[in-house]
Amino acid sequence: MTELLFIRHGQTPANAAGAWQGWSDPPLNATGQAQAQAIADRLKIDHSEVKALYTSPLRRALQTAEIIGTRLALSPHVVHQLKEIHFGDLEGITLEEMEDRFPELYARWQDKTDMTFQWPGGEQRGDFFARAAEACERICSLHCGEKVVIVAHGGTIRACLAHLLPDQLGQWWRYSLDNTGLSRVRLAEGNARLIALNDSPHLSGQAPG
Repeated sequence: MTELLFIRHGQTPANAAGAWQGWSDPPLNATGQAQAQAIADRLKIDHSEVKALYTSPLRRALQTAEIIGTRLALSPHVVHQLKEIHFGDLEGITLEEMEDRFPELYARWQDKTDMTFQWPGGEQRGDFFARAAEACERICSLHCGEKVVIVAHGGTIRACLAHLLPDQLGQWWRYSLDNTGLSRVRLAEGNARLIALNDSPHLSGQAPG
């Protein structure tokens, strides 16, 4: 049985402000570093048998993975397909700003089934989902029967869950994922099962992200 442990990166200043980051590359803030340490400590206690650690190359994910790796004595493997979706010209704005400044784009963005939707100067939704699925399949093929940690982004984790669990969690945009929230999927005999979604007791008492 293979088990994938998806962890969203710790909080950044943009997270705290409610802004989209995409391919921009801010570091963790102090809260994010504390969140990363908290999930690392939890993994050491609850999932010490983890065999491998993968991460997006973006700094907020890589920093989170490095903190986890130190606790688990694992070196993070960078997978570029795990990057967040590229918001292009809209990176750095909030959802409210998008609705106000780009109403036509906002209206189209709301149709989450439209895989041809493309961010101006950025990435097409369908292409993003395809690369996230490719990353999942590659990691699974390398770690059959093992437990693996994947540190990535809210959008990337949602896309991975939609790929692995298309029937169970078809409405990918409704997945609530906190900074360093833990989602677990088990795969056996070609079937995937969701064990936990955004499990985050380690965040008790911390500022929301």
